Amino acid sequence: MTPTAQRWLRFLALTGVLVMTAYLVSYFVTRRTPPKRPSEARQNLTPDIEVVSSDFQYVHKEGNVTRLILQAKRDTAFVDGRHKLEGIELQSFDAQGQATGKLTADACDYDPTARVSDFRGHVVITTAQGLDVRTETLRYDREAETATTSDPVQFVRGRIRGEATGAQLDGKADRLVLEKAVRLTIAPEKPDQPTSVITSGRGEYLAPDKRIVLSGGASVTQRGDALSAQTLTAQLDEAQRLRRVEAQTAATLRSTEKNFSLTAQTLTFDFEPTGGLTRATGLGQALLRQQGETERREVSGDRMEATFTRGASASDITTAQATGNARLRIESLAATASAEQKVLEAGRLDVTFAPGGQVMQSASADGGAKLVTTPLAATPQSERKTIRAPRFDATFYPDGKVQTYVATGGVEVLVEPMQAGTNRLSRKTTSDRAEANFDPTRGDLTRIVQTGNVAFEEGPRQATAERATFIRERNVIELRGETKRPAVWDDTARAEARELDLSTSAREHVARGDVRTTYYDARQAGSAGMFGQPSAPVFVTSREARAEPQRAMFTGDARCWQGDSFVRGDRLELFKSDRRLTATGNVSTAFYRVARSTASRPEANRSASVEGQSPVFGTAQTFTYSDVERRARYTEQVKLVQGDATLTADAVDVELAARENRLERMTATGSVVIVQPGRRAVGDLARYTAADDRYVVTGNLARVEDAERGVSTAPEVSFAKSDGIVRASGGGRPQRVRTTYQSKP
Repeated sequence: MTPTAQRWLRFLALTGVLVMTAYLVSYFVTRRTPPKRPSEARQNLTPDIEVVSSDFQYVHKEGNVTRLILQAKRDTAFVDGRHKLEGIELQSFDAQGQATGKLTADACDYDPTARVSDFRGHVVITTAQGLDVRTETLRYDREAETATTSDPVQFVRGRIRGEATGAQLDGKADRLVLEKAVRLTIAPEKPDQPTSVITSGRGEYLAPDKRIVLSGGASVTQRGDALSAQTLTAQLDEAQRLRRVEAQTAATLRSTEKNFSLTAQTLTFDFEPTGGLTRATGLGQALLRQQGETERREVSGDRMEATFTRGASASDITTAQATGNARLRIESLAATASAEQKVLEAGRLDVTFAPGGQVMQSASADGGAKLVTTPLAATPQSERKTIRAPRFDATFYPDGKVQTYVATGGVEVLVEPMQAGTNRLSRKTTSDRAEANFDPTRGDLTRIVQTGNVAFEEGPRQATAERATFIRERNVIELRGETKRPAVWDDTARAEARELDLSTSAREHVARGDVRTTYYDARQAGSAGMFGQPSAPVFVTSREARAEPQRAMFTGDARCWQGDSFVRGDRLELFKSDRRLTATGNVSTAFYRVARSTASRPEANRSASVEGQSPVFGTAQTFTYSDVERRARYTEQVKLVQGDATLTADAVDVELAARENRLERMTATGSVVIVQPGRRAVGDLARYTAADDRYVVTGNLARVEDAERGVSTAPEVSFAKSDGIVRASGGGRPQRVRTTYQSKP
């Protein structure tokens, strides 16, 4: 585009020679003295003709310098003073006598009393600079000092060829006007260079102002590059070199070779002295667009300034700056489920381009910057992501796809579900800095890393950390901290650890490293654990944890407690909706708020009477507590201690009262051993009822060793600590009972 416009202006500047030629014709005609009328020439003339001359030649000199030579094959002078010249050849010379141009025509009419002279038939104007102008008619107005034609005009100068319909040369204003259907073709300097074509409805050259105006829909094209607008105005410097072009109304600079276009209401182009385009300024809805095979990229703003360098065959864009409602819009053209549209808005946007000008290399946005990433296909899993910050800096992959966005100065990241009714909540994260990364192949967002004072919100769920990393492939936000542990909480619980991973597809999180979880009251933990204080907090520690809305799993030296009471194991699980707790692996428990009924009161009052709290300590390989059933179960290598009684067995079920943390009964099975001061009982099954503080032991055979009363073996033996009496029976079947009494000293 640039070389084309330069040559076009150079051509128009040289057509000023036409004006000089018209001056010389006027000079000759107005000062010529008609030859005397020989009597012999009058014999064959009509009454209106005064004289006819053949092979006429006139030489005009200024001093010794020839300035004009006029030759005509025939000159007819009329009585009224008119002249008709035929077969005209007019040559002009400069003040040093060097040829400047020549005009030829079939005929010329001149009337000294009229202000116009008409040249007709094969009018040709040539100049020493190589300009050749051809038309059929040319009218010269000596008072107005204008030369005009309404016929088609063709002109050639070197590699430049042009045509128009109608032309006007204004000598006073030093102006050339091509009236309509203007077309210029500029051949390349070298065979491998492109041809340039200029078209417009009208062309005008103002020599004093060194300005050229193309109007009525103007365009300049070269190969796949084109500049178009309703009006193109070009400004030359003192050396007649192109320095500036203003394109007004629907101005467009387009390059199909670079897949590039720049549009605005007004575009102004600046050129270096050698003719290369250096700068373009767009005002009013300025839009810069680049389109590749997989993406469309657009930069827009109220005002845009772009810089260029000289490329191999066209000007290469190097930078673009948009101000006022500035926007960078990148849209994926691939028909994939992950295809996205990215829009970066700011008060000011600066873009740099890779060498060659075909793809963006980097971009920065200042002043209330906002990046919105929107999936093109709305699905139940798709999300719109909005990042706000005072400043954005972006980098691009070599093929032009976005590589990173870096936001600084206080960042907000808002993620919103694309479809309603999916039970997914919007989430917001704030931080000092954020960096978004994009896939090099698909171009979609893959991760966002936020650092510095990270705060997270998702409905009732909130979190804090020093660093947060959103990983799209896993739908997770990783919270980390070097000096401060990340934490997450909602209206039911709070957790902190060295590492926290928040799921973005559900209200879940995974914690690792010295995990500490607090449920604000026991009911939020499913009332698990026989802790006895429903409204008091419950604490859990572990090496790792996974928390879901209705389930939580803690592993690695997990411990759950309330006050002095606790459950401990290699693994703990809380089931909130089931109101259940399980512990597995090296389990130990301690329940300090377990009440017992008084055995000495009448039977009718025993269920309601309370002696006091009697802590229960236990170990096992598994432990399960169901608050719905009010039952706790120990299995594998079970050992329970309450007061001065110790129970070991393969499995033990502990049952509590329905509405209070009071032990009602206990059942032990498999290798049961009960040890009390002065007493030891062994059996296959043992049942304990708190109402009468009595154990019933059965087996084949059950055995009770009592330091005072001896040894009893039977299918069933029972005893109560309160009365010290051991009863042995057949267990409802005829069985032999054996008792050995210990003799007293």
